[in-house]
Amino acid sequence: MRKLLFRSCVASDGRRFAFLTDQPEVEEAFDNGYKVAYKDRDSSSTPELLAHWKSGFTVMSDEFVLLPESEQVPEGVSKAFDIMMSSLIKGIDVMFCDYNLGIEGDLPMCNQMMEQHKSTDFVLFSCADIVGKDPAVQPYMVSYAAPRYAQGSKISQQHRIYCKTDPFAFTQAINAIVVQRQKDNLMGGHIRTDLEPYVLEAPVTENVAKLAISQFVESIKNLAATKALAAPAT
Repeated sequence: MRKLLFRSCVASDGRRFAFLTDQPEVEEAFDNGYKVAYKDRDSSSTPELLAHWKSGFTVMSDEFVLLPESEQVPEGVSKAFDIMMSSLIKGIDVMFCDYNLGIEGDLPMCNQMMEQHKSTDFVLFSCADIVGKDPAVQPYMVSYAAPRYAQGSKISQQHRIYCKTDPFAFTQAINAIVVQRQKDNLMGGHIRTDLEPYVLEAPVTENVAKLAISQFVESIKNLAATKALAAPAT
């Protein structure tokens, strides 16, 4: 049995991070990745200390069973995921998400959301098979960095990072995104809120986040029940 966990946090520099997983035990790895990545960025007089979030909350769903492996993400689940993400991603600068959230197998859940929300950088984890086992390779991979917007200058780059589920990988991913955003800003590659106003919207509240992830889990349960009824008797 699994549970869905969503965490929304504000970094010491005001950037908003979100974390979505069906592995609640990974929450600590996410926090530790941030604490190391930001320990020299939190304006502290003691830079040797780990950073802390300015604020944040965590919500968790009821238990559910992962959908069995299939050739593609079921349409109903894909739509439910997009609806959930549309609520959770408001005002978010960096989104961490399980690559195959809620399902067995290596099927991507975030592709459409990444295309529709270019002002947000994405880190997809549970990607050990994609990154590979070569010890000479970093435990994260910048798979795609392309212009955020079709209009105007093509300076600002959206990061899509695929990484292992590991605190060091999370630290490296956060570092890569923050450094790229700083470079973009210096060259005039700003976030275009006129093109994508969702990033200016108020972030989701704790109650709304709880409702959003619960509705997604309910859609998985309903589909699993439908498949069970349709399965031939043995």
